[in-house]
Amino acid sequence: MSDIPTESTPEPGSQVFNPSLSDVLKVRYLLQSERMPEELIDMIIDDAEYWPSIEHTLREPRVIQKDRDQVLLKTVPLCYDRNDLEHNPSPTPLPHRGAHPCRKIVFELSSHDQGGGRSRENMYEFSWTWFDTEVIHGAHTRNMYVDGVEQEILNNEQGQVRKHYTEADALLLPRSNKLQVNGAHVGETQHNTIVWDYRDDMDADSTEALEIERNQGRGRLTLDGRGCASWRLAIRLLFGPGRGFLDGQTMSNERA
Repeated sequence: MSDIPTESTPEPGSQVFNPSLSDVLKVRYLLQSERMPEELIDMIIDDAEYWPSIEHTLREPRVIQKDRDQVLLKTVPLCYDRNDLEHNPSPTPLPHRGAHPCRKIVFELSSHDQGGGRSRENMYEFSWTWFDTEVIHGAHTRNMYVDGVEQEILNNEQGQVRKHYTEADALLLPRSNKLQVNGAHVGETQHNTIVWDYRDDMDADSTEALEIERNQGRGRLTLDGRGCASWRLAIRLLFGPGRGFLDGQTMSNERA
């Protein structure tokens, strides 16, 4: 099974266009040729959200068994080129501007739990299968790529060893910084799009944040923009599911 994140090209006819670094630099040079101030160019680029972007895709479905968490995707370290990381012992950061090199992260999930059981009015209550994210600092110093193949840099990335979680373990239950929970006892595939934007500014204790957590299954601590705004150079994002701890609890992830 191959699940190596790759930079993808939009399919013909697709309305989605992800600018490359080269695309953005060309636009900047064009605006600079008109003698625009750099601050104004930054405002134009940000207002148009014309940022260099890369897409990482899970190529095949995964089924996550009880207490066997898996890493689904790992991004390339922020502001670094994958080929440079593999072949250069001292990789150089890519060009970037501003205090927030990471502007936006979009997660697209297609998943469901094992289904069955009594459904509730709010399907996100008492849901024990979910997605979490983790930041890896200084990721550019790791030996992440060899011969074009992404390497495992963390212990038990594929859930080879079953881990027993106790009540004292902070990761036993979904927390308020979770990415997304599945609907409980829902066997049909659910499709969720979660957007983190560095301009987000929602207080985690606000009524709106509590309603989003309850009605959409998102973590209310992820609504304040810090998921993007706090990123610095060489940070890498790890993305994977939480765990199911009930007997027979499983989660199927079809797309990420």
